[in-house]
Amino acid sequence: MSSRTPTECVELATNSSASDEDRKDAIHALKQANECDELADLVQTESLDERFRHQALEALATPQCDSTLRDLSEGELSDRELREKASDLLER
Repeated sequence: MSSRTPTECVELATNSSASDEDRKDAIHALKQANECDELADLVQTESLDERFRHQALEALATPQCDSTLRDLSEGELSDRELREKASDLLER
């Protein structure tokens, strides 16, 4: 993981005044550290820009995060499109 803590990465990813690149890097750092719960929280953050929610969802497509991805696909997400994408990612 980067030198940032998971909490710092979440704060950066949700900081609308941060650069898009820094926000993407924060999500990537969470993926590298297998921070499934934090990534799921980002996916479920409705105030977060859609592209970052999708990036966080894609980052969950790892064997370590399968159960979290399954939870999202089975109804934890209010956004139908993201829920369907979570299901598709599980099938891969």
